Amino acid sequence: NAYKPGETTTTYYHNNAYKPDELPECFERNAEGMLKNMAIHELALLATYWGVTVDNIKSVTPDAAFSECKTLTGPGGKQFTDFAKVGFTVETKDGKTITLMIDRCGSDSGGNSIAVVSDASGKELFRAETPDAALSTKVAEAAAKDPEMMPYFFLQHDDYITLKELSSSHVIKGAAGAPEGMATIDVAVDALKVAEYLTPLLQDALK
Repeated sequence: NAYKPGETTTTYYHNNAYKPDELPECFERNAEGMLKNMAIHELALLATYWGVTVDNIKSVTPDAAFSECKTLTGPGGKQFTDFAKVGFTVETKDGKTITLMIDRCGSDSGGNSIAVVSDASGKELFRAETPDAALSTKVAEAAAKDPEMMPYFFLQHDDYITLKELSSSHVIKGAAGAPEGMATIDVAVDALKVAEYLTPLLQDALK
């Protein structure tokens, strides 16, 4: 963990590759909302590595200039209110500050995830990004063969295989607890509670 309270801050960027005219179908198909869907990965990271829970949140600061909350009519005729993109900073009661920048239409090349650690002046100290060049090429080739599939499924394909292999091996061995680095049901519950807490708060703040 590169975090040093008061000295550094971490920002997670997550971009999907939807086109604006695809958002009505996206909102309907993912009616649980962005924070329980696309952003749940980052909220699970926050719960696992930063101790972010509903009880531990001191403040939430929306990035109104970045964020966009829309009410769209889905293919089935119903209206859905959700975020096309949302940015916010969470401060915990023990002094940790983490920022999320989540954008449904933020990529034109299959989607990506980026983690950036910066010092107090905003200088970038560390950056990690997926996919790298090799994986980007692999995803592009797979997407070209199956253009009706959302590119992020190809992006996550190998990771899901790794996840299944780790969990299966753990069970077969009869090992205690959870495999190292794997989110547990407790983490999932905490992440979902945070999503439910943040969604109305952010929607109200962005009106």
